[in-house]
Parts: sequence; C-alpha cells; structure tokens
Amino acid sequence: MAMTEQLHEFNARVRKINDPKNISYYDPDLQMHVPKRVSKQQIIKAKAKRIGFVALICSVGVGAVAFLFTQLMSTRFGLVGTDAPMIVYASAAILALIIGGFLKMKTVPHMGAQFAGIGGMIAGVHNLVWLFPDAFRTLYSEEYVAAVQATTNAGSLFIFGTTITL
Repeated sequence: MAMTEQLHEFNARVRKINDPKNISYYDPDLQMHVPKRVSKQQIIKAKAKRIGFVALICSVGVGAVAFLFTQLMSTRFGLVGTDAPMIVYASAAILALIIGGFLKMKTVPHMGAQFAGIGGMIAGVHNLVWLFPDAFRTLYSEEYVAAVQATTNAGSLFIFGTTITL
C-alpha cells in the first residue's frame, strides 16, 4: 500500500513537470518563481559583455608599468645582466599578467593590450629617459642614463634594431 502511494505521488510530480502550462518552478531559497526554459536570445545577450576602451588603455598602462618595474629591478639591483634583455621582457610579461589578474583584466584583449604596453615601452622607453633624466638618474643610475643618451636619439623609436626618428 505504501509503495502504491509513493508511485502515485511520483507520477503526479512527473505529470506536473511535463505539463506544458507549467513554465516555472518555485525556488524556496530564492523565494521566487524561476523559469524552466530560457530563450537562446537571452542567453546570448547575457554572454556578450563588451570591453571598454578605457579598460584597454589601462591595460596598456599596466604593461608599461610592469616593464619599467622589471627594468628598474634589473638595472638597480643587477638581477639580470644587460646581455639578456629577453629575460627582462619575459619577466615584464609575467608581472603584467599578474597585475592584470589582480585588477580583473584577464580577458584576451586585456592581455594583448598589456603586451602592447610592454612592446611600446621596449621601443620607446629611451624617450622617457630623454624627457626626465634627473628622475631616471635617481631611480636607475647615472651610468644607465649616460648609456641611453649616448646610444639613442630623443623623439625616436627603436624597433628590431632599427631607429625610426619621429
């Protein structure tokens, strides 16, 4: 007898679930009716989140700051020799990804902007040395500023061994 009652209760619940008029169920935790089916347009609309232009510019800044910091650490403390710049570039990339992760800039466009910031600083950081020599003397060293000013021109970009004057 108890088995028959349980079977009837189960079948009643299945009929209620399969009823085409039943389009939602009550969730006691949320204390609201939740729809059983959601349209594809609503799902696609919810997924498409745009990345703002300001966030990408901030990501470029994160990459630039990461490069300046790793270059400072290698120049000031001699962690990496001047004959191995790729280690500085790689550590700048890793640092940019870590900082970007803390700032919730984890998407592929954010990471690409961070790498673009690192690339921009690789090509043009010497212009900052020309603009602010006293600050770089204080932070980096007198020898670093003298070497940069001896080997580069102000207002130029150094890309793949080629100097482009702007």
